[in-house]
This record gives sequence, structure tokens and C-alpha cells, in this order.
Amino acid sequence: MSFGNSITAGIQSFGLSDSTQRLAYPVLLARAMGTPFNYPSLSNPGCPPPITNIFANPPTRVLGLPDTFCALRSANVPPFLNNVAFPGADVLELLNTNYGPPQPPAAATDAYKLFLLGGRTELQRAREVLPTFVTVWVGNNDVSGAILDTGDAGQAADITPPATFATQYNALMDSLDSFGSIQGGALIGVVQVVGAPYVSQGRYYKAASASIPMLTVLDNCLDSLVIAPGDTVRVLVPVHYGAPIVETAAAGTPQTLDCSNYHVISVTEAVNMITAVVQYNATIQAAATARNWLFVDPNPLLQALAATPGAIRPFPAFPPDPNSTAAPFGTAVSRDGVHPSTSTQKVIAQSLQQAINAFYQSAIPAIP
Repeated sequence: MSFGNSITAGIQSFGLSDSTQRLAYPVLLARAMGTPFNYPSLSNPGCPPPITNIFANPPTRVLGLPDTFCALRSANVPPFLNNVAFPGADVLELLNTNYGPPQPPAAATDAYKLFLLGGRTELQRAREVLPTFVTVWVGNNDVSGAILDTGDAGQAADITPPATFATQYNALMDSLDSFGSIQGGALIGVVQVVGAPYVSQGRYYKAASASIPMLTVLDNCLDSLVIAPGDTVRVLVPVHYGAPIVETAAAGTPQTLDCSNYHVISVTEAVNMITAVVQYNATIQAAATARNWLFVDPNPLLQALAATPGAIRPFPAFPPDPNSTAAPFGTAVSRDGVHPSTSTQKVIAQSLQQAINAFYQSAIPAIP
């Protein structure tokens, strides 16, 4: 049984369809385990269809369809679900509706809960199956809103306070304990979202301005803070803000990128996100230790990918760069700059297979 959000569900390039769902790490892992594994299949070309070119205005999607298009569920409905993840889920949204206040605020991704889970929570759907082994990867959305916020990127209001996160995560684990059927599990930590190429460092925009005559990037985009030897936090520019500026400048209209405004994530805001994730992961690891379950920190894997040439590319990699359409953020990241590509989904599955075998002394076959 797999709990989670968009990564676990299989989103790529801000789109979800059976073509991407079947490539998600829990599906690959279950196949290696040789266990039946059902997911709520969305008909192709998706809901919405994945992005094919993020630099078009608006970004183009599969079959040229708009981002409002939704192909809905496949008519072939499985008798039960093993992947209950849905995009947009934070820890609070996994809890039963009787958890009490606060209830999750309304969000555009709530439609996925209806389409994929019939309006029920992940825990409610899982209780129908009473699993014996689970993977849980939640918490990314408790901080990722801070990089995706088009109004005030990086603001503290978009980040679940670590104490609140601990209360909610422990309530989630208590609910799983109440199943009485679970014999083991793998708890996956939260990703440091400041490393996503969706929010590239301001210094890369400064470097790009050397080859784009109409683009002026102020020196405040170079602000940084050394928080540990070899670890520097820098100003971050979200793609939704930086890309139109670069595009307009590349087309010949003078533009200035000023990193002092609320559309840009300051060093202080970035440090706040990093600190929150560290505390989230301490909570998750403690929950795993208390149950003698496996804890997996995904960040070393992502750091290794970042060190691989071409795997994670900082923006702007703008046309006429030949890779800017096919892999604008590198081969390890899909065309939205946030979600893993097909190859990275496989790497995640392989890493889990190896970690589970080592921790539980099991013999899950290798994932090719």
C-alpha cells in the first residue's frame, strides 16, 4: 500500500495519466515484489495532459489540449486500490475527516481526491484493504507551496509549522497503527524543495544576462549566506516569475530582474524552508524508529543526481538551446521543474528496493 501525493501518484510535467501512473515508483516496486497492485487509472491523455513545451505561452500539452482538460477515470475500475496517493495532498489531507480542526483548506487539487479516491481520504481507502506493508511519502506539499506561490513566493504562511507537522504526522502514524494489519513499512522523508530547478538561483539569471543584451539582472540576485562549510543558501527565482522576464528580454524588449520583491525567494525565506524540512524529517525518522520501520531520506539521492552532468539543469536554459524543450530542467526532472522524470522514478524505486532488502533482510528482485 502506498500513501503519498503527486510524486507517488505519478505526475510528470504537471500532468497525470495512465501513461505516467504506471511508471511511478510504487508501481515499479510492487511489480518487483510480485504483489497485486491497483491504482486509480486516469484515461490518456490525462487530467490534465502533461506539458510538452513549458516555454510556449501558455505552455503546450499533449495533443495541444488546454490545462483545463481532464480525461477522468478509466472505465476499468479495480476492486480495491493499493496506490491511494493523490496530487496536492499534505499530511493533514491524509487524515480521517474526524481528525478535527483544522480541516484542509479548499484547493484546486481537491478534484483529484474526488476523481482518484471517490472523495474519501487515503486512510479511508487503505482501511478497505488492510495492508501488511506500506510506503508513506508525504510532507513535500507542506513546504512546496512556498516555491509555487505566484503571489508571494517563499512566505512563511505557505509552510506548515514544524510543531504542527509533528502533531499531524504522528496522528497519521497512530491511524496506521490502528489498522492492526501492518507488519512493516518505509517512511520517506521530505525533499529539500529549494533544490528543485523550478526555483533556480539568482546567479544563473545573472550569468544568462551576459548573452541576453536586453536582460538586466540586479546584483541583489547574487545575495547568499554560508550556513555550513560548503553549503551556501542563495536567492531563488521561481520559473513562473523569471521565465516571462527572460522570454520578453530575449524577444528584444528591455527587462530588469530585481530580486528584492516578493515574487523572489530571499535568502532568509530559503533558510526557513530548509530548516522546516530538516525538522519534518526528524519527526518522520523518529516515527520510523519507534515502530522499527525503515526511514529513507531522499535528499542524498537527489544531491547525487544534481552532481550528475545534465541530470538537473538550472533555469534559464532558454531557446534556442536545443535541450530547452525536451529536457528544460535536465534528464532527472520532468518538464515542470518539480516532479521526477521517468528515469528518476525508476531510480527511486531501485533505491527503495535496495533499502528495504537491507533493512528487512528481504529478497525483492532488482528493478531493471
